[in-house]
Parts: sequence; C-alpha cells; structure tokens
Amino acid sequence: MRLLHISDLHAGKTLGRTNRNEDLHYALEQVISICHEEKVDVLLIAGDIYDKSHPDHESHNLIMDFLTRIHTTGIHTVLIAGNHDSYDFIKSYKNLGRVANIHAFDRPCKNPKDCIIKLGNITIACLPYPSERVITHIEEHTQRSYTEKVANYLKALAKEVEDAQQSVLLAHIMIEKAKVSGTERQASIGEFYAIKPEHIPTAFNYVALGHVHRHQQIISSRIYYSGSLYQIDFSEKGMEKYVNLVLLEEQEVRPIKLDLKRELYEVRIGVKDNFNAVLSHLKGLKGLVKVVLETDMRDSTISIKKKNLEDVLGERLVRFEIEPIAENNAEESYKSEKLDLVSAYETYYRKTYRCQLPEDIKKEFINILGKAEHEAHTA
Repeated sequence: MRLLHISDLHAGKTLGRTNRNEDLHYALEQVISICHEEKVDVLLIAGDIYDKSHPDHESHNLIMDFLTRIHTTGIHTVLIAGNHDSYDFIKSYKNLGRVANIHAFDRPCKNPKDCIIKLGNITIACLPYPSERVITHIEEHTQRSYTEKVANYLKALAKEVEDAQQSVLLAHIMIEKAKVSGTERQASIGEFYAIKPEHIPTAFNYVALGHVHRHQQIISSRIYYSGSLYQIDFSEKGMEKYVNLVLLEEQEVRPIKLDLKRELYEVRIGVKDNFNAVLSHLKGLKGLVKVVLETDMRDSTISIKKKNLEDVLGERLVRFEIEPIAENNAEESYKSEKLDLVSAYETYYRKTYRCQLPEDIKKEFINILGKAEHEAHTA
C-alpha cells in the first residue's frame, strides 16, 4: 500500500485582506499530481482542513473539488477534524463514504472501534482533535490529566489494530518536544496538551500527525508531522513544505517537497537604512511581504514611507508594522495588526510591572487559554 500523508490545509486562511486559498489551491494541484505519479492508494489528511470552524463557500468548494478529483482516480481519502475544524461540519462529510471513497472522522468515538477503518491490508486508527470536553466525556476516569486520558485512548486504539497486517495512526495532537512554527494556536500547544512520544503505542507501523506546521520526524522513524502545505503566516517564512509518501511494506517514508505559489518575506527597515535602496529591493520580491519600519515617532515621513511601500508592493504588502525607537531603548513594537492574547498579556505585564512576564506565569496563562479554547470547541 502506498499512502500520502498531508495535513493543515487551513482553507480560508487570510493574511490581513489577502485570502490564501490561491496558495492552497496551488499546493493541492501538486498533491493530485503526486497521487497520480506515485500511484497512491490512500490519502491521509491529518486535520485542520479549514482555518475557521464555519468556512466560507469558496473554501468549502475548494476542498470539495479537491476531494472529488481524488475520488475519481479511485484513491481512498481518510480525513479527520483538527482543532480549527468544527466537529459538526466535518461530520457532514461522513455521508460521502456511502457514495465516494471519502472516509471522515469528526471526533474521538466513544467506542474506539468506531474510529477504525480497514482498507485492503491496512488498518487505520483515527484520532480527530481530542478536545478536553470530548475526551473527558469518553474517559471514565475523569481525575486523570488531559494527556493521560489521550494516552489511554491511544492504547485503546492500538488494541483494535493488534491483529492488523499493517496499521497506521492518523491523529491531530501535540507531541512533546515537537518543533512548532509559531503559527499554531498557542493555547493548543502548551505543556498541558503535549503527549509524550513514548505514549504513542508501538503497534502502529506509521503515525501520521497533524497540528504542527513544521515538517518533522519525532524521535522514532515512524512518527511524522507532514506540516502545512504552504507558509501559513510570517513565522513560517523561509520554511520549506513537504508531503510524505509512505511505503508501508518497504518501511520507507519519502518526503516530497512542494513548490510555493507565493513565498512569505519579512523585511525590516532600520533607521539608518537607505529607504530608496530597500524599495528597489522590494520590487524584485514576488511573494507576500511584511514590512517592519523602525523609526523615531517624531519622524513626519512615516505616512509617506508607508505610501511608497504600498505603491511599490501593491497587494503584496499584507502587513505593515511600526517599531518605535524609544528613548529608554525598550524594545516595544506597536503593531497595526491586532495582538494575540498571549502577546497582549505580555505587553500588559511589562507595562504594569516594568519587567518581563515570568516563563512560569506565561505557561500557566497559555494552559488556561487552552482549557478555555477546548471548552468552547464545538462538541
């Protein structure tokens, strides 16, 4: 059996006013070509199919067109919900299994056997994003920690594949020590939700993970994050993107690099930089650009410089930030974009107590955010 492992499509993602579906479509066209060229039997999609729980029609049509084209080739698709996806929206895909080779799993099943699918000589165990509320409802020992509950559920899934000739785990979870890109929701990657690699049962021949956007192998050669299909945000600038071709019988995992439709660039303009020279350099960039302008707030030419940047880059300028040079040399960035909650709290703490937010308090704040996000997740 030849498998293709992808994840974190984030259909409907935007950067400012720029919709990223163009970048996703370009990546999905490559996925379809790879499926044909490599004679793939099963496509695994490890969650975060959409960027928002209630996707727009354009994003929904993009995904449906992709799944339909994969189906017409005779390839089976197994997909699971991620933390960005709505459980109920992904549940609506389950009926596709009756008329197409599309097998959707929207949430962890009360009976682990219901999260198992057999395709030929391969058995696939599925763990959609286990929100704390759902995994607590399933796990009878409610006094266990979140990670203990998930580990216990993984054991139950492993038990269901004991007699399988070949088995795969398809999951959307955070693994401890995984290298994040910085684009993932901080509340869902805190220590409270990180599963230890040793808690992944050895029963599985390959573990196909989603959630972390950086392509990587986790300790064991059988555990992989395929990563996002394109550079989601500027924290992923310079990051190459891959999908994994998995040859189970040969025990081989072959990463295949994807081309990028629009690469992301971050350009910092210092107070001593030649602004016109920077403008000339920017003309040659063909991707999407974030500009950080370092300046004295008394500089009366800020608006003129921004206008010059807009004239040169046009729609390619998707983010513009002003970084003032404070008299006390404090490194404070006042951004034109809305700060995320963790950054906002760090800014509040720094201004209130005149010191950096202690790491232990930051971790606890992230864990509290995570719990709130899990509770709010649609069950």
